[in-house]
Amino acid sequence: MPAARREPQRTCIGCREAVGRRSLVRLVRVAEGGVAVEVPGQRLSGRGAYLHRSRSCWESAFQGATIGKALRMSPKAGDIEGLRRYIETNSGIGVEEV
Repeated sequence: MPAARREPQRTCIGCREAVGRRSLVRLVRVAEGGVAVEVPGQRLSGRGAYLHRSRSCWESAFQGATIGKALRMSPKAGDIEGLRRYIETNSGIGVEEV
């Protein structure tokens, strides 16, 4: 019987907790210089950062330069507004508490 595969661990940039990759949302620095949210089943290329599906983690990441440091870029105001709209329209964000 084959051994069970371990799930890769990633650290949430909001709360700094290391958990399995599947339980996090990935933000990606795209080639055009913006920030995109990776949809489940999709694999975007580029530097990534991970966040829990918890509103508190997203709000922590918005404060200061957390997202910029993690993605090694300076996100534009439009990128941050796009991320805020994403958490407002996505029913999975804010449900889980860390």
